Amino acid sequence: MKRTNTICALLLVTALTGAQPRFSKPHGLYSDNAITVTMTANEGSEIRYTTDGSTPTAQSTRYTKPLQLTRTTILRAIEVAGDSLSPVATASYIFTSSVLSQSNTPAGYPSEWGEYSQIWGTAIADYEMDPEMTKDSRLSPKIVQGLSQLPILSIVSDKDNFFSHENDEETGGIYIFTGPPVGDTTGHGWTRPANVELIGGPQQHDLTVGCGVRLHGGHGRLAEKNPKHSFRLVFKEKYGPKTLKYPVFGEDEPQKFDQLVLRCHFGNTWQHWAEGNRTKAQYTRDVWARRMQRSMGHTAVNALYVHLFLNGMYWGIYNIAERVDDQYGKDHLGGSKSDIDVIKIEEDGGNHIEAAEGTLDAWNLMVETAKHAADDRYYQQLDTLLDIDQFIDYMLINQYGGNTDWDHHNWYAIRRRGQDSQGFRFLCWDSEIILESVNENVLSKDNGSAFPTGIFHNLLKNDNFARRYLRRAKEVLADDGMLGQKHVVEVWDSLYNTISMALYCEAARWGDYRRDVHRWQSAGQLYTVDEHYMAERNRLLTQYFPYRSGQVLGSIISFVGIDDFEAPDDWTKLMASMFHQWNGTGANAQPTEETVNTEWRIGQLVNGGGTVAGFSSVSYNLFADLSQYDKMVLRGSGNRLRILANRLTDHGPYKQIVVSFNESDPYWDYNYGAIVLPLADLQSISTNEGKTRHDAFVHLNAMKVESGSNANVSAIYLVPKAEMTDMADIKAATSDNRFYTLSGQLVARPTKPGIYIVGGRKQVVR
Repeated sequence: MKRTNTICALLLVTALTGAQPRFSKPHGLYSDNAITVTMTANEGSEIRYTTDGSTPTAQSTRYTKPLQLTRTTILRAIEVAGDSLSPVATASYIFTSSVLSQSNTPAGYPSEWGEYSQIWGTAIADYEMDPEMTKDSRLSPKIVQGLSQLPILSIVSDKDNFFSHENDEETGGIYIFTGPPVGDTTGHGWTRPANVELIGGPQQHDLTVGCGVRLHGGHGRLAEKNPKHSFRLVFKEKYGPKTLKYPVFGEDEPQKFDQLVLRCHFGNTWQHWAEGNRTKAQYTRDVWARRMQRSMGHTAVNALYVHLFLNGMYWGIYNIAERVDDQYGKDHLGGSKSDIDVIKIEEDGGNHIEAAEGTLDAWNLMVETAKHAADDRYYQQLDTLLDIDQFIDYMLINQYGGNTDWDHHNWYAIRRRGQDSQGFRFLCWDSEIILESVNENVLSKDNGSAFPTGIFHNLLKNDNFARRYLRRAKEVLADDGMLGQKHVVEVWDSLYNTISMALYCEAARWGDYRRDVHRWQSAGQLYTVDEHYMAERNRLLTQYFPYRSGQVLGSIISFVGIDDFEAPDDWTKLMASMFHQWNGTGANAQPTEETVNTEWRIGQLVNGGGTVAGFSSVSYNLFADLSQYDKMVLRGSGNRLRILANRLTDHGPYKQIVVSFNESDPYWDYNYGAIVLPLADLQSISTNEGKTRHDAFVHLNAMKVESGSNANVSAIYLVPKAEMTDMADIKAATSDNRFYTLSGQLVARPTKPGIYIVGGRKQVVR
């Protein structure tokens, strides 16, 4: 006998305690033509069983001899001893041949599903694997190979629990009455008993457990929009164990779950109602966002790709996700369940914010405090209410992805209460409409002060946050950053390699739906991996990822409009208050008490002829004395900024240096990303009349933009006089010539530009 996967002896969970029939063959995926299964029971008991997923009773078929199985079979059995019935034992035997021949008319299943919600009509049932693919000699082996690439998740329940058309809260089918958030919401919250098995895969899973099953999601419940619905597994004593205790996501991850979500992949998939979404199908976008959040060092929602089977019928690729609830909070944040606040958007009855766990008290306080974040006193209070660094990374992931289906919904915020609270943390969730246009820009999105985008805009009003955000953006969006091309593609490819062959199974199950079953808004095609999936993958690898980081960073720099440069401690900012009227023009001139009107447009775009700083009249006795400084560092953008100094007589000659904020300027310093102007040049440069004159001082009269140009000077720093040391000189220095930072910390050798103390004297390293 040959099996496509070998099940190792991991944890086995049963629905209830007590005796159960035992099967000679383990549940799993089989490529054999037939297998023989023997059932055994305790002495004095007989076995009653079913093979269609229904719950066995004392009146079910009596077991008398080994069963010969030649097709997919859901074997369920009980022991009967007098009036006593044992718990149900369940085993799913999945045959690859049955998957390939899965028909559209399974016995006892309806030909129609639920009614459409926003259009007229009833959904046509679709069960089959498309024969155009399964009978294709090139594709069939890939489908078979793909079946063994992922674990199998088999959900087993009486078929009426899924597909009964009886409109009854207790007996109606959850796949018929889907409970969408719009239209007829009948079925919302309906939960049915089921048995779930997690089988095989690279991790060699071996789990069977009783639980409740219900539909999950928002508009993905609408039959016209999506025939492949998401589910939620609910663990309660009425269905099985109160809590699932099993390492679904690995031994190093949480192993207790009250609920699990089976995400169907709805946006950008082959069954989506819109052609634009179908051609972008990748089945990795949402999980990519969560993995990126994890790789950046933050709390994130785990995911496990699986093949889902409903009563033995292949239903496609799903991913199991942790449900964000109080158990999740306890596992990831610590404390107890009662310490956890979970905030989310509830779509039923219109999108509104609610506390799924805990209360809204801390959330409302955080939102209200963020409204006043422009005031540093309020901004500092946010430290205990919001994990600001985590929030910045959360926003950057969504901004990089260009998430257009957010944040009016599709997010969670979670917090642990108490003295050790780090404030609310935001979780990426349902991020399926991302990574579409390389030019997508969601920076201006603002859905209100109680939403992530509104909180973000309120925080941006504080310069300290704006600099913090901009510095982090530059770090993670750099070529070697976490949102740089290399790392982004590494995460993307790791997910593709996880499902690369399983995608052929998904294509055979749902690739023909919008062509053959329900076209609705536009006629679909027969979507395939090789033709459609790989075309989108190639677009992302060649036209999106190589350019997206730079595109987003450029947009952020322009949008924030703040200089995030961190100057050395002993640099002084040029201020408007440094400009005075003086009683002379020599080195010993003193400022008068006369009030002067200084032009000051630092941080503003100034067009040609306009004054950035100083006095537009360039009067001989109106200036800022910079004689005590060594250099002037100017940060900004634009061209042809005129620096005018040392006009000594009324309407007389002056000194002028013109600079532009780019690498072609002779004063451009790459390390600082700024113009670094030695003030000695203004002392020695010839006047505008071409005459040589050496001055013992530097009197800055004005900075003006040359006609026909524009510039935005974000900040001007004055560097104190000190000895200049080139890096080459430092490398050649002896061990006796030790370097200290301005705070007194010893450094073996400077690794970045700045001012250091060497032998008791300041030295500037460039």
